[in-house]
Amino acid sequence: MRSRAVSPAMGGRSHPLRRVAWAGVSVLLSAFLAPELWAQSAPTPAGTRIANWAEATYVGPNGNTYRVYSDTLAVVVAQVAGLDLDPPRVSVADPGATVVFQHTLTNLGNGTDSITVTVTHTTAWPVRVYMDLNANGALDASDLEVTGPLVLDMGEAVALLVAVDVPGVATVRGTIDTLEVVATSGFDATVTDSIQDLLEIRDVGIVVTLSKSVDRPSAIIGDILTFTIGFVASGTGSATNLQLIDLVPTGTSYVPGTMALSGVPLTDAAGDDAGTFDVAGNRVVYTIGAVAGGDSGTVSFQVRVDG
Repeated sequence: MRSRAVSPAMGGRSHPLRRVAWAGVSVLLSAFLAPELWAQSAPTPAGTRIANWAEATYVGPNGNTYRVYSDTLAVVVAQVAGLDLDPPRVSVADPGATVVFQHTLTNLGNGTDSITVTVTHTTAWPVRVYMDLNANGALDASDLEVTGPLVLDMGEAVALLVAVDVPGVATVRGTIDTLEVVATSGFDATVTDSIQDLLEIRDVGIVVTLSKSVDRPSAIIGDILTFTIGFVASGTGSATNLQLIDLVPTGTSYVPGTMALSGVPLTDAAGDDAGTFDVAGNRVVYTIGAVAGGDSGTVSFQVRVDG
């Protein structure tokens, strides 16, 4: 699970929309975990005036019926921010390619927001962000490069492309580039959402590709989530020292003793089998070893959603 946050910006006053990572069942939880349901559970728009009054009727001594009203009370709904950035992507490419990752950014808040998108990654290769105007997932001449904040209305979504220029030199073969894409609310800078894209440059002879899944689309505090990572080696050669590493997601805690390799339980301690839970790095590490073309397998672990 990746952390998506909604947060009130109301000077410390309570509000029914709270940060998703700590809230239980909230108005935005289904939208956070399943953006396609946003329209069914959309928050009340900022600036909405909620008015209420009471009335009473009674019969007087003269037999007449009277109706009286209280003062009208009005509350104006304040703006809160909420973001969703999806999905993380994986790509395998050759030197000299321009690799494109497509994402969707949605404003889950209850008002217009000015959202900044930034990308940091582990190489110095050129990277740019574009608005995918026709949402076809390809970088077209008509797509606009994003050079500033994106202004999105309540519930509005935009397709984005993150483009990476891979140098056309053989020395980059075997490089793995991890890109961290972060969306930040302009209304409330504490509200962010982030995903990771993985770019692997083919080495000569063999390529290992990964897939990742979780066992449920939504969760509440205390739920147990099972993450499974599949790996496949393709090519005619072999690779040595294959190691899979996965960070425990923000807002969750690792459940001890839940690591497994292709269904076989592993211990958390280092050195006695293929699994290690790195406490300092808050990550799971699987030392697979040598793989040849055609080899495949899965690793898994569990986390608990923090309260």
